[in-house]
Amino acid sequence: MKYNAFKSIVNSIKQPVELLTPSVSFSVKGKRVVPYIEPNFSKVEFSKEKPSILLVSAVGASGKTTTACALSFDTQLPVLDLAKHKPVGDNTLTGILTSAYPIEKVGAVLEGLRAGTHGIIIDGIDEARSKTTEQGFEAFLDDLIERSKGSASTAIVVFGRSQVLLTTWCYLVDKDADVGMVQIDPFDLDQAKSYIDSCAIEGDTGQQENYEQARDGVLTRLSAAFQPAAAMVENTFLSFIGYPPVLDAIGTLLRTERNYHSIQQALSDGTGGQLEINLLIRISDYLLDREHKEKALPNFINQIVTDAGASYGEALRQSLFSNEEQCARILSRALSRPFPLRVIEDNALNERYEQAVATWCPEHPFLDDTRVRNVVFAAVAITRCALSSIPEYRTLAHEYTSAIRPTYHLLYIMAELGKAREISVQCFNMLIQSCSEFLDLNVEISINIDGESWEDQDQENDKTAELTIEIKFPEKEQERTFIFKGIVDNETISLGPYLINTRVTLPCHIDLSSTPAVEAIGDCSIFAPVVRFDTPDLIIRSVPKRTQDATKGNAGLFINARKAQGHAGAVSLGAGDIEIQCVEHSLVHPLAKYARKVVPELADPTLREKYRRLRRIFSEFASHSKGGLAKYRDKIEHQRVLRNSIGKGVLDALVKEGVLRSDSKFYYVDPVQFDAKLGISWHQLRQYESSSRLETFLKGVS
Repeated sequence: MKYNAFKSIVNSIKQPVELLTPSVSFSVKGKRVVPYIEPNFSKVEFSKEKPSILLVSAVGASGKTTTACALSFDTQLPVLDLAKHKPVGDNTLTGILTSAYPIEKVGAVLEGLRAGTHGIIIDGIDEARSKTTEQGFEAFLDDLIERSKGSASTAIVVFGRSQVLLTTWCYLVDKDADVGMVQIDPFDLDQAKSYIDSCAIEGDTGQQENYEQARDGVLTRLSAAFQPAAAMVENTFLSFIGYPPVLDAIGTLLRTERNYHSIQQALSDGTGGQLEINLLIRISDYLLDREHKEKALPNFINQIVTDAGASYGEALRQSLFSNEEQCARILSRALSRPFPLRVIEDNALNERYEQAVATWCPEHPFLDDTRVRNVVFAAVAITRCALSSIPEYRTLAHEYTSAIRPTYHLLYIMAELGKAREISVQCFNMLIQSCSEFLDLNVEISINIDGESWEDQDQENDKTAELTIEIKFPEKEQERTFIFKGIVDNETISLGPYLINTRVTLPCHIDLSSTPAVEAIGDCSIFAPVVRFDTPDLIIRSVPKRTQDATKGNAGLFINARKAQGHAGAVSLGAGDIEIQCVEHSLVHPLAKYARKVVPELADPTLREKYRRLRRIFSEFASHSKGGLAKYRDKIEHQRVLRNSIGKGVLDALVKEGVLRSDSKFYYVDPVQFDAKLGISWHQLRQYESSSRLETFLKGVS
């Protein structure tokens, strides 16, 4: 669907009422962003041509706000910018309307929304969710339903990021609202060229032909991503080359570097398999290298090096304003924090250097004033700092991703720059949050963190861990698995705000901490020595499904810990349940009622290690897309699961007795044999329960 068709749906039968008192958060836009490249849209759920409420979904930084502003200008309908508005709740929309319009016209506005002759555009629904409780957010959505009920045309258009907008869609559907959903598509090749031109060309450069050759050369290298059959081309899984951040990175390169021949030479080879990712990293590194060699060195570093003396100067020439340091300074500026590291020992030289950097840094191509220019540059800066050997830089990466939710670009770039090396488990959460943007009606996500069990900490310690993220698009027959090798180098890691079909086993403490909520979506479980809650709201919900899907997937949060502590202001069970198994806890209402104290050992000391290995094996299993419980063979057979010959004996016995069966890739649980041979359910085993048949089975393990 072209932009004009989208606009005609929204603008149908509209007779807008003029605002009396526009505000920063509620106004009709007086102009478009110039230049503006009109996007295309795809219908996701669209049962009627003009739904009363129309949701516009897109991944982060893909032009939602720009499109909302253009739509306001073209239709003369007001935009409610929830990123700039106070927290929403009951009657928020009604309150805005009564204060923004002349009192004598408020009735006409409300009637116009019901009839479809008036309309409102809402932007930043994800920011609105981040500032209020689940109850307040749902009350706001109820207000939208009530104001648009029975509308003959689209009365309310809501723009937002995929994950929050999908939750919004599910709530509206459950309330029988008349709602449709479209998504903003990536640009096609011609649109991409126009967008790059808008970023790169500043007046007549006199090199138009050379510029076009360089631009087209870059895009030619990425041409597969723009083909109609791109989904069938190897290595184009979840291609995002057509979205603004990537094109902005290319435009920034072409605007900053006017030696177009140099660009083509620098980017001409070495991209390897992940073409888009490698090219983006090379573009970013090119810009960082250029800032060091062509700006910093001749303008201020060389003089400092000379004054430092020969013995110290050459080391400074290489280290000052390095790519890694530039990335750290970019994140510091974006966070409005002082740079955390003194880079020159000599006080006078360091002061001169910092003064020079303060002058040059605001003009850095990665920055737009105090913001990181685009999410691609942000992902590169985060990754470089997260993988740094300098603790202060790693802290900046974590602080930035806590303050500004990472986009899916981080997942790709970390996978490329972090391959073949161990990363800190502290990085795992930023990767989990970045992949939450893939949550969609047509996507299956599974996340596993595999580390040592807290129950095995009395044995030889294993400080390694592995994060596996599986993303599947069944309708497109596409899937991608990201694997990150980690090292447990902290006593505590934080997880949240989103967990999506996430299973965690780690020997360190886990903090479930986020404001306004921690959301466990789908089937989630955590095994750790200490789990601490710190959130105003703990929300459990199922993974969203299409309207016609008869069943929803499993949902719930299962905690297994030596100790559970902390608090949640509220518990919102949209689906499933919460179960907190612990040896001890200091939880209070409302979490205390979900806690259950357990004794994690069998009474018979001769069977304890066999029982522990049996529980560890079965704790690895989770619901599989093919049905039943399944787990990859290499995960079950890993040293951290089996531990010793006893574990191997237990596994062999389970296979021999038919409790487990396997193929070349998976182990599967046979529920009939599980009950027959062990005399206990999988859930009872998780509860540390036993049976005479289970103990007989364990006694037979050699």
